[in-house]
Amino acid sequence: MRALTLFSVALVIALVSCKSKKPVVVDSTATAELPRESAIQKLRELLPTTEYVYCHAPKWSLKPSDISTWTVESDAIGIDHGKGNKLRLAFSDITDVKVDLSGKYFYVRVFSVVQTDPARSHFDFLFRIEDRAKQVAELLLSLKKK
Repeated sequence: MRALTLFSVALVIALVSCKSKKPVVVDSTATAELPRESAIQKLRELLPTTEYVYCHAPKWSLKPSDISTWTVESDAIGIDHGKGNKLRLAFSDITDVKVDLSGKYFYVRVFSVVQTDPARSHFDFLFRIEDRAKQVAELLLSLKKK
């Protein structure tokens, strides 16, 4: 009985430690000099490679197969996930972008003024490849400023 209890406690600790998020440093100086149209085009290429999308305002969880159309316009990101459901976030509404590593995914966490809880992200884009996650974060930060 005691061995089972110790095993259960060890398992819980292992699961919690695997899910902890570790911040990843993002340096946006490389994309700061990039012209706006180039940044938008690069974002159009990278965003559809995401493994999963979480939106917290309104609440949606989307797999790539759920998304019918990605749009990256000069002023906003749009995600159409069928039947008239469209998520949109203006670059001017972005307050911060962070990248965290959790398990095998890199989370690009986009914070906005639209989200009522400032500690919670508006969008989370999940990537398996660190460079893609960093590039998306850098591009979003650069478009937020332009």
